[in-house]
Amino acid sequence: MTSEVKLTDYIDKDILQKIQDSFSDMTGLAALTTNADGTAVTEGSNFCRFCTELNRKCPLGNQLCEYSDKTGAMMTHSMGRPTFYTCHAGLVDFSAPIIINGEIIGCFVGGQALTSEPDETKCKAHAIQLGIDPDEYWKALKEVNVVSEDKVSKAMDFLYTISGVLSDIAYGKYTSDRAKVEMEHAVKMKSDFLANMSHEIRTPMNAVIGMAEMALREDIPDNARSYINQIKSSGRALLTIINDILDFSKIESGKMDISPVEYEPMSLFNDVANIIMTRLMDKEIELILNMNVDMPHLIYGDNVRIRQILINLANNAVKFTRSGQVRFVVDFTWIDSDNIMLSVAVEDTGIGIKPENVGKIFESFQQLDSKRNRDVEGSGLGLAISKNLLSLMNGTIHVESEYGRGSVFSFKLPQKVVDKTPSMSVKDPSGVLAIGLFENIYLSDGFTWDAAKLGVSVMNLALDADLPVACDTFRKRNPDRKLFVFIEQELLTEEKKTYFRNNPDICAVVVAGFFDKVESDLSNLLVVKKPLSAMNMAMILNHEKVHYTVTEEHADEINFTAPDAKVLIVDDNSVNLTVSEGLLEPLKMKTATAISGKEAIRKIEETHFDLILMDHMMPEMDGVETTRIIRRMYPDYDNVPIIALTANAVNGVREMFLSEGMNDFVAKPIELRVLVSKIRQWLPKELIKKNGSSKKEDDEEDKLSEEESSSEQGGLADLDIDEAMRLLGTEKLFLAVMAEYTRTIPEKVARIEKLYRTRKWGDYTIEVHGLKNASRQIGAMELSSVCAELEKAARSGNEEMIMQIHDGMIERYRAYEPILKGYLAEKGITKL
Repeated sequence: MTSEVKLTDYIDKDILQKIQDSFSDMTGLAALTTNADGTAVTEGSNFCRFCTELNRKCPLGNQLCEYSDKTGAMMTHSMGRPTFYTCHAGLVDFSAPIIINGEIIGCFVGGQALTSEPDETKCKAHAIQLGIDPDEYWKALKEVNVVSEDKVSKAMDFLYTISGVLSDIAYGKYTSDRAKVEMEHAVKMKSDFLANMSHEIRTPMNAVIGMAEMALREDIPDNARSYINQIKSSGRALLTIINDILDFSKIESGKMDISPVEYEPMSLFNDVANIIMTRLMDKEIELILNMNVDMPHLIYGDNVRIRQILINLANNAVKFTRSGQVRFVVDFTWIDSDNIMLSVAVEDTGIGIKPENVGKIFESFQQLDSKRNRDVEGSGLGLAISKNLLSLMNGTIHVESEYGRGSVFSFKLPQKVVDKTPSMSVKDPSGVLAIGLFENIYLSDGFTWDAAKLGVSVMNLALDADLPVACDTFRKRNPDRKLFVFIEQELLTEEKKTYFRNNPDICAVVVAGFFDKVESDLSNLLVVKKPLSAMNMAMILNHEKVHYTVTEEHADEINFTAPDAKVLIVDDNSVNLTVSEGLLEPLKMKTATAISGKEAIRKIEETHFDLILMDHMMPEMDGVETTRIIRRMYPDYDNVPIIALTANAVNGVREMFLSEGMNDFVAKPIELRVLVSKIRQWLPKELIKKNGSSKKEDDEEDKLSEEESSSEQGGLADLDIDEAMRLLGTEKLFLAVMAEYTRTIPEKVARIEKLYRTRKWGDYTIEVHGLKNASRQIGAMELSSVCAELEKAARSGNEEMIMQIHDGMIERYRAYEPILKGYLAEKGITKL
């Protein structure tokens, strides 16, 4: 403790006042409670006029009073028993200390009485020393009560008892506060330790896994390949456990943040399904996705945490299921016009849970039936973490299980709706007919369910059915319908291939294993990888990627060019500059680029532009500051439209940009339709020329190219190419953006790593913000989400969070370089 400690730090002032008043009422004597230095804490009880109006109102008198009270308390403390003393004015006082750990933190003072008649001469002499009128001083002294020494002694013992009780109260509060401080310190130490250790453990573990991955690409003996696969698998298992422990620690200490963003739910569930498929390689399990096709296309929530929960539940289902199916059921209900209740269930045909264990399932570090599940890995934290995360997002989780038959884990949580457009649909469901030929009953049932949800007529054939006869019959009965035959890979015989070759108007769709390759020279045969879902069925039946291509509506919107318009694009990220230039290419405008606000100022001094696209967040001089300079210092630009490019499209941002001199804004990642619309709105009308060319035909050619590239329904690494296509419009622009993204990886990594090492979080924020947007432009949604977390952590100065995820982000970012270079080379792009 320090001298700055006050009595009221440990005992409430009102309580002290009540105790003091009660003492005074019972004894008839004055009372006061002070700090250790003698300064009053309470209002005096039953104080006489001699003390309140004369002694304590005189500076010297008040100083002597405080000294007397303090000295009396110290004397009592040193003697170990109550005692009384005479104050400077001749009154009898007594005080007892209030003590914590042997240190006085306050005094309980009583007295202000006389035990004999006062001496007038001494009284008036003391008054003169204090500078008080002697007659008035003597008059006030005669008003003081004269009491017996026995009464003083009894009151003194009573006061001493009270001070002991107050000491106990203060000590109790002191120990409680100290325990709280120690606990907070321990929690901080634990948090710091876990952050540092996770960094120290993850770095070498990532190296182990990375080296194992590289070794597996080499030509090595089968036994060595088996050993290295085991190293890789064990390393990933260990990293998962480390991440679980860190998440649990964050939840336990109340430091887990929920970071809602706009996201596409169907893309999220499809991504998780692909991850789970990689874990079914050696199991006889069918993964089935039953998703409500009317799910809003875009919703607002913490997609990273929802993904984590779903992976936890799905991993458990896979772990405890030896054969049968694992099924995702995704549904929703409307809460009101702007919010939905998202409902997700993960069903399995696994070993189930005993009734007596169901109540324990969400407890920490629980692995039930451990003897039976001895070979199942994991920390036992996944379900506890999932339950806590859902609680943080105002959601709930529920489990139903039948021992020996399987389990259903389901959760619900509210989500805000951003775009009510249904996630998927078939353009002309009455114009198509889907036939299924499946040996797997789960796959057959899922196919029927999905087709029905899409509003498509469907028929599942028996295994012994004559496929050619069935197809011919259906075509005769439905001559106006396009026939699609979905067939399990194992059932595609040479005889069936011959039939499809001779009937090119039928579209054959081979449902292949996730890791299987299907080669065929049939032009009317498509391949879809498991899991088969309403999403990839809709894509096939529409001959396109639903929501991910340039639609005819978009083509109609690009019905003008502006060949004489000069446009300046300002962005500190070269990938974003490539995106913007590529999107503007069909408009045939004269574009120039600037990599910073300072360069933009130089450019406008050299050339007069008709429109400026200005990035919001840039180092040194951001878009707002650059706009202020342009508006104030360059009168020629008073009427030139400046459109902000921003990833911070939150409420009020438009008003902020307008107040700073900008005309409008476009949210990142930039979408073709929105950007073209804004340009048409703000460019001078005389610069706009309506198209008379076959722009629509050009777009249709691009669209056909996209359809060819997407026929396998597969992805590149973990990129969401569909999302990138939706944002950028054409494969040509997508490849240009990817090339620029790939070219800048080494430079960008070096810059971010340097800022991380030097702890320059301001510039670090800007860099990861730029990488977040650039990554989304090429469909690297996971990396984009991680960058969003880093951006948020850097803005708030949360170094612990940055340390936990920085290295993983850099490793993922670096890993894209060889993958993207290989992909670009296949597309004929070798120079970056």
